[in-house]
Order: sequence, then C-alpha cells, then structure tokens
Amino acid sequence: MKYLNYDFIAPTHLHYLKSYRYKGTDQSLLYNYILSPLAELCLRFVPMNVAPNVLTLMGLACIILPHILYFFVMGDNFAGFIPNWLLWLTALLHMLYMVIYVFQEEFRQLGWEASKENKQQQNKCFQENSSPLGMILDHNFDSMIILLQGTSMTTAMQFGNTIFSVILYIIPSVPFYIIAHEEYYTHEMNLPIINAAAEGTISVAVVFAATAYYGCDMWVQKLPWFYNYQMNQFVMLMFIISVIITMPAVFQKIKKFTSITSLLKQLRYFFFFNTVILYSILFSKTNVIQDHVRAYMYTVGFTMSKAVGVVALNHVSNQNLPEYQNSIYIFLVILLNTISGQILGQTIIDEGYLIKFAATASFLIHLHFLYNIARQISEALNIKIFQINSTNK
Repeated sequence: MKYLNYDFIAPTHLHYLKSYRYKGTDQSLLYNYILSPLAELCLRFVPMNVAPNVLTLMGLACIILPHILYFFVMGDNFAGFIPNWLLWLTALLHMLYMVIYVFQEEFRQLGWEASKENKQQQNKCFQENSSPLGMILDHNFDSMIILLQGTSMTTAMQFGNTIFSVILYIIPSVPFYIIAHEEYYTHEMNLPIINAAAEGTISVAVVFAATAYYGCDMWVQKLPWFYNYQMNQFVMLMFIISVIITMPAVFQKIKKFTSITSLLKQLRYFFFFNTVILYSILFSKTNVIQDHVRAYMYTVGFTMSKAVGVVALNHVSNQNLPEYQNSIYIFLVILLNTISGQILGQTIIDEGYLIKFAATASFLIHLHFLYNIARQISEALNIKIFQINSTNK
C-alpha cells in the first residue's frame, strides 16, 4: 500500500491539526426546535463506545442502500414507474440520515450527554474524538450524499436520461462548494435561519414521500398557470432561484476575509469541470447521455466530493488552496474529444467509453484521497478512525 501513499498535508502544517476545533452554529428553527431536541433524546440511547466517524458512515449507509436498490429496480432508466415501497423506504432512510447528521452536530458542538460528576471527563473525550478527520469525512460524505441521493431524486422526479438529471445534481452542489469556501476563509460555519442542511434536506425526503403518495406522474403534469411547464421543471427552477437568493449573503461573509476576485479564482476549477460536462452532453454527436447518464453524474459527483474534501483539508491544516486539481486533465480530454466531434463529425475517442473511464477514474481518485487523508491525519494525531480514543484521567 505504500506505493499509494501521498501526503496531502505538508509536514510543516501537521501541527495545526492538534489545535483545530470546529466552530459553527445553525440558526435554523427546524434544527433548533425539532431536530436538535430529537437528537439529544436519541443520544441517550447511543452507547458511549460508538465513535463519531461510525455515525458518519451509518448516515452514508442510509443513502447508499436506496441508491443500490434503485439501480437493481430501475437499471439505468432515470424515469418510469417506481415501486411505492422503494419511495417510502428512501424517504424514511433519508430522515434517519438527517437524525444521524444532527447526532454528529450535537457531538461536534456539545459532546455526549453526561452527568455533572463526569462532565469534565466526557468533554475531554469529546475533544479528543472530534478530530479534524471527522470534520473532513463529514463534509466529504455529505457531498457524496448529494450525488447518490441526487440520482434517486432525479429518477423520482422523472427527468429521465437527459441533461436535466445532471443539472438537478449540479444545482445543490454549487452552494455546498461555495459554503465550504466560506468555512475555509472565515474559520467557522454559521448556517442561516433557513438553510440547505436542515430545511433543504427535509425537502428531499418530502419529494420522495410526495412521489409515493401522488405517483410519479405528478412530476410530468403541465402547469397551465406557469407557461405549461412541467411540475419537475417548475421545482427545478425554484431550486435555482433559491440558490441565487441565498448566495449573495455567503459572498458578503467571505468578502470580509478575501476579495471576490480571489474567491472566483478559487472557484474556477469547480465551474470548469461542471461546464465541460454540460458542454459535452449538449454537443455530443451520439447523444451519449441516453445510455450513460449515471457515468456523467458519477464523474462530476466524485470530482466535486474530492474538491470539497480538499477545501476542508486545507482549512483544518491552514494551507493555501490549490488553483486546480489533477483531475482537470480528465475534463480537458473530454472537452477536446467533444470539440473533435464538432470539427471532424466524429469524436476521436468513443464518447461512451470515455465517460465510463472518467467515472471510474473519478471514483478511484476519490478513494485514493480518502485513504490518504485518513492515514495521514490518524498517524499525525495518533487516533483511531472508527473507535473511541481512550482518555487519560
């Protein structure tokens, strides 16, 4: 395995990991008055020997399971009849993921519930087990959930094997990636009274529940009061408008720490690979997305997940952000291949094979990143990844 090792954190920056402490607030009414009290109640039944990273994996598993089931039931068809049991199961597991997510927030901000006699001991245990690795994995897995649940959601909303399925994934990934930069520059994450982490996540469960109750056909019904747009197109438009409305406040926060020009320079890589994916779909000579929409979503999704992880990693280690990542070469090949098809009438490389290669490479690159940050941070802090680390009395 030593040949796979790569240190993403410079040796001179490893000492920042020991002093890192998560700082953030969530002003959401839903979070503070419903989800947080529910999580505190449930935490009483969670054994003390359950590590926070185990909870993170459990939350991810709640999304992976329906994702796999959708593949076996629907194959690569992103539209059509979906069994009600699968829709209800997806909604319930998504809510369970939400509760586990709040578990993690409570653990990160408050620590485990403890009696007055051992509160000091519990807080020490909390500090030692709420590592920067946990924060990176949490952000990284949350970005993966946008991808995995996005493939299920685009199927439920009947977008089919079209560019709209990819767009539906890109919409929430934009604010997620920019907010990761907000945390990098401000050194804290303060979520507003209405935010994607609480209300946005609940709305996803509502989509699956509503689809189960009213049927998949509800999404393709035309709305005569809105220019005969389909319901799914109208909802997508509302998603886009919500992003446009909320992002200026995030930019204002970041502007206090760096210029907007500098921020946009850091966002170039993200917008580049998303633009390349959309461009390659729009100008495909073989309508390749018809058979490979999953590969397109995996390519852009796993690339985005690693990009979020890199931002979080440089945040906890106090390093400068890279201008781009090596995955950019994959997208340059996709771009040049698409352009060759426009010029020559036929692409140099078969588009289907290329996007499947890109999806596989993006997944493996992401795994390589996760393996190395887990290895390097656990070694630097001398902690166990999926076990509670013992505390000296």
